[in-house]
Amino acid sequence: MSWVRQLGEWIAGAAAFVGPGGVFFVALADSAFVPMPQGVDALLLAQAIARPDIAYLAAGLGTVGSTLGSVVLYFLSRRAGHAMLRRRLTPQGIRHLAELVDRWGAALLIPVTLIPLPLPMKPVVLAAGIFQMPLPSFCAAIALSRVARYFGVVYLAMRFGDRAMELALEHLHLAVGGCVLFVAAFVAVHRLSSRWLNREA
Repeated sequence: MSWVRQLGEWIAGAAAFVGPGGVFFVALADSAFVPMPQGVDALLLAQAIARPDIAYLAAGLGTVGSTLGSVVLYFLSRRAGHAMLRRRLTPQGIRHLAELVDRWGAALLIPVTLIPLPLPMKPVVLAAGIFQMPLPSFCAAIALSRVARYFGVVYLAMRFGDRAMELALEHLHLAVGGCVLFVAAFVAVHRLSSRWLNREA
């Protein structure tokens, strides 16, 4: 186990005693530099069961933390992103990712931030910075996806208790379908707003 993963486990363990503020710091660290797959989801699940009165606050703080952490990684990638990306992907994979960013823009971020699986989010965030994805679109995609995911986890935990994540994984096809609709809506709104701005200009 690498020291980075050990650090992530220590942060997640310490944050469990802090309350909603701990969710913020775990989400910030996870999105910026310390990988903690489903660490935020697990904390939200535990807090929603133990303290339902503050669960939605924790989800909101997790959304803010994740968005800020992603912005940190976005700007870091503009300085050293190519080297970081080469550690994770082959040259062919980097070219393919560049084509996806060029074609789909910020919508590419939605599946990796919305679906509750350890999908490779960091290479996409790195690519967003390297290939200079517009920051407002980047932030909107991250924030909207995290709102849907984290508030969804809290809702399921408050309704189904500790079986929430198990049920979510059993019905993963619904999450994938919802993600497709979410991406389609995001792309449609983005294109319509771009056309409107171009007309105004």
